[in-house]
Amino acid sequence: MIRSRCQSNAAFRHSTLCCVSAHRSFHTPGTIRLIPNERAYIDEAKYHVGKSKIFSSQFGCQEHTLISPDEMRALHPLMNIQDDDIYGGIYTAGDGHIDPSSVTNAFANRAKDLGGIIEQQTEVVAMTLLPDKRWEVITRTSKGEEKRTVADFVVNAAGLWCDVVGRMAEVRVPSVVIQHQYCITDPIPAVKEYHDKHGHQLPVLRDLRGSFYIRDERDGILVGPYESAETMQLAPKEWRETGMPMDLGNFLFEGDVERLMPHLERAMEILPGLAEVGMKTVLCGPTMWPADGNHLVGPAPEWDVAPNYWLACAESYGIAHSVGLSSYLAEWITTGEPPYELKEADPARYGVWATKDWVSVKVREAYGLNNHPHFPNENLLAARPVLLETKPLNSGIYELLEAKGCQFGFHNGWESANYFDPSAGGKQNGNAYGSFQRPDYQKHVLEEVKGMASFGGICYWPFSKYHVSGPGAVAFMDRLVPNRLPKVGRCALSYFLTPQAKIGSEVMLARLSEDEFYVVSYPEQELFDWRWLQMQRDSFSSDPQTPLKDVDIKNVTGDFGTLMVSGPESRRILGQMAGDEAAWSNDSFKFYDYKEVTLAGIPCRALRVSFTGELGWELHPASGDLEPLYQALKAFEPRLNDWGGFAMGSFRLEKGFKAFGSDMTRDHHALEAGLSKKFLRMEKDFIGRDALLAGASVEPERRCVHLGVSTPDGLDCVGNEAIFNETTGEVVGFTTSGGFGYLAQRSIAFGYVKSSTLDSGDSLAIEVLGERYPAKVQEGPFKPVLPLASTEQVQSPSASPTVQRSPSAAPAAQSPSLSCSAGGVEGRK
Repeated sequence: MIRSRCQSNAAFRHSTLCCVSAHRSFHTPGTIRLIPNERAYIDEAKYHVGKSKIFSSQFGCQEHTLISPDEMRALHPLMNIQDDDIYGGIYTAGDGHIDPSSVTNAFANRAKDLGGIIEQQTEVVAMTLLPDKRWEVITRTSKGEEKRTVADFVVNAAGLWCDVVGRMAEVRVPSVVIQHQYCITDPIPAVKEYHDKHGHQLPVLRDLRGSFYIRDERDGILVGPYESAETMQLAPKEWRETGMPMDLGNFLFEGDVERLMPHLERAMEILPGLAEVGMKTVLCGPTMWPADGNHLVGPAPEWDVAPNYWLACAESYGIAHSVGLSSYLAEWITTGEPPYELKEADPARYGVWATKDWVSVKVREAYGLNNHPHFPNENLLAARPVLLETKPLNSGIYELLEAKGCQFGFHNGWESANYFDPSAGGKQNGNAYGSFQRPDYQKHVLEEVKGMASFGGICYWPFSKYHVSGPGAVAFMDRLVPNRLPKVGRCALSYFLTPQAKIGSEVMLARLSEDEFYVVSYPEQELFDWRWLQMQRDSFSSDPQTPLKDVDIKNVTGDFGTLMVSGPESRRILGQMAGDEAAWSNDSFKFYDYKEVTLAGIPCRALRVSFTGELGWELHPASGDLEPLYQALKAFEPRLNDWGGFAMGSFRLEKGFKAFGSDMTRDHHALEAGLSKKFLRMEKDFIGRDALLAGASVEPERRCVHLGVSTPDGLDCVGNEAIFNETTGEVVGFTTSGGFGYLAQRSIAFGYVKSSTLDSGDSLAIEVLGERYPAKVQEGPFKPVLPLASTEQVQSPSASPTVQRSPSAAPAAQSPSLSCSAGGVEGRK
């Protein structure tokens, strides 16, 4: 590991202020998170307490406990709280804080024991990628002595200077230096008295309403606020361009008590003793944050220009997470895959659109919301839409949909429809309807679902897209996916498996010619899949047994847009627009067919695939033709309604389509996820095959199931709820996604449950916001119960014969073990 610009303990401590320890060695009796007496905070608390039961039962973690105000006062007798102000608290026994210097030294000593070399007062001054894809690293000591090191791989753990080191290797590090303040009081007699009486510290407190944490510091109190988005301060703007100056290893900003007064006043209400003593120290230190505060840990997304380059930086809570993140990264480097899914910390979640200026705006929002409730349908609006010069990335279609009341969701820099609210007046609702209950916009989603299912509609979606071509493309793709490659003019739903047969991605392959493939993936997967393709090409090309050269991989995400045209009238409308209805018939344009078509004079790629299970096509015109094609479709058939991602989620839940990213991730083995033989052709060689063969004779310990959940109206699973065996009371699984099926009019979820429980036939229950509700495994799709308008009533006089809503779906659609995204199983021909 090369760590650049080694920081002093003081500077390192300033970058992880929430974890700074008291100098005296004390046992801590845990942490209490104060829950305001407001529904949003209470629901979030119940959700997280319920989620802790999963981690306690499945992974041996400490379970959280929801305690009353009286129990809180008993644990922390210095605390003054009112029952009408505080609902209760989340208590975690054994939690607390640690001394960062001691932890850092422990890591260093262990590294030395293993043969590692640590060079202090040394900076990295240059990095060069060698032809064999190793790195030449030039370092310089404080005495001016330079040294050349050739490394098999580099880990950028350069802290406050990680962006400077990243630029040396042409790697973006989307993070900025911000200011974090904390205060330490003079000694408080009551604190010393408690220490002397009990022999340990008071519990650490985290107040959500006041947005601060409180803990003992010697015989005083440390208050660490998280300021609002309006008051928090970033480092000087020039640092974004040049990086933090090298000579500021022990730098502190000037403390500003005035900015902290709202937090301190609230802290004095909770701990009146704070008002009786002076403030000994106000410290304001630099810390490096990414836009969302979730670290940058993993391989650089620019693997094509910076192979074997890894990030372990912008860790906003670095000391607290250090053991887990270092173990996670070490296993990924040595085995070729991470031990579990941690996409929320992976640098591939940020594209080139995440500029320093963009991060600077977004990080204010994240920092200011550090102690606010975070909803499952959270939709935060800062730094959106992402602008290319002065226009959104998907300008044209964005403004067109915005004028129609589109409420956008953020997808890897792109904006696409969540739902449409004609009453919004062109404004974004954002987080106004954030909730752990069924949100108030449900009436809009219901109308979209009904409109598309009874007639037809259009949805814009910013899929990621790649071209893989060249003489080695067929052999490369054949090794990359576990199922058969499609023939020319056909599509195939496929998966990228890891070496351990975990699910790394889900893609749609369209074969354009013998040696050219069009790969379509989720919007959020753009750089994850790009990096995986590059890593595997490097791996295969260096293997003498599988020399795969001459494979060209291009990211064409920005070159093509996508309109999904779906519903029972979609075939008629598209056929009539094309002037050849016969060419769009089921016999001529079969499910999983790919064709080059022209609609209203606009050429586009047409894929007959569907994530909703309804009859439909994906149309992929050039990006510049996206808006004209949308307008042409609407002009030809004004009755096509607009629908968005939330409607899509309802359809897929009802059909039993698992979603990649929640129901299938690198946490889930292909067999336990239920991938069928259609997707796993064991007669061929592919990544993950050895692991599949090793486990083929053993039943998975858990299986993914489709569930109907008997929650009261207005309450649904959202994912990460505990699943119980009703007979034994044992936690036997967890949900991975959930929501409301608008046509089936019921709550639906996916989850993983112990195979032994499923085989026993015992009843299941799911805990949703503190209450358990019966759940039943569903075989096949849920049937619609809402009456829909007859297609005969809405056809134009020139329409072709009515397309009936057929109960006899394509055979694959009846299997609850099948999944689909980016286009997949179609339920109505």
